Amino acid sequence: MNPDWPCPQVLVPALSPASVWDGPAIDGLGDEWQRDSAIAALVRRAADDGIDPASLEAEANALAGPVREGTEQEHDRRLALIFAGAFQTLDRQRTAAIASIERYAQHQRAMRERIAAALRELDAASADAARAQEIKAAIAWDRRILDDRRRAQTAVCEQPARIEQRLGQIARMLSALLS
Repeated sequence: MNPDWPCPQVLVPALSPASVWDGPAIDGLGDEWQRDSAIAALVRRAADDGIDPASLEAEANALAGPVREGTEQEHDRRLALIFAGAFQTLDRQRTAAIASIERYAQHQRAMRERIAAALRELDAASADAARAQEIKAAIAWDRRILDDRRRAQTAVCEQPARIEQRLGQIARMLSALLS
């Protein structure tokens, strides 16, 4: 168990394209999708959380080209390029979100440790009323920050799952276009 993972969701450090994509393998495609400006532009829009992936279906289909006798393989390859770009882009976003959550958990732990140290210091400073009041104020401030962050934790923890859902939507949309 990762002590820097505060979320109820199980931490899956890395995604596999095969977990969401049943189309042609994207191994070996690398960054080839970036060499086609139209595909790269579509991938950017697909990764944009404000755009419904379903609204990109017609454009993806047009970029893949018409399916005619003998062109099926190229059509499916271009759809795979779109998926490869979406996977790489969203996987980077997800990795960054996970790293952010881990930093968040480390900061929360450090804040709890700081509060615990201040409580010990408060016990030791009981004879000095002014110092005790100063420590109490610092503890109250730190607790407020800790509580505010704790309330935001649900939204923070949902970010990787939202990215995974978006990737699944894109994969299903593109899979439906395969010849």
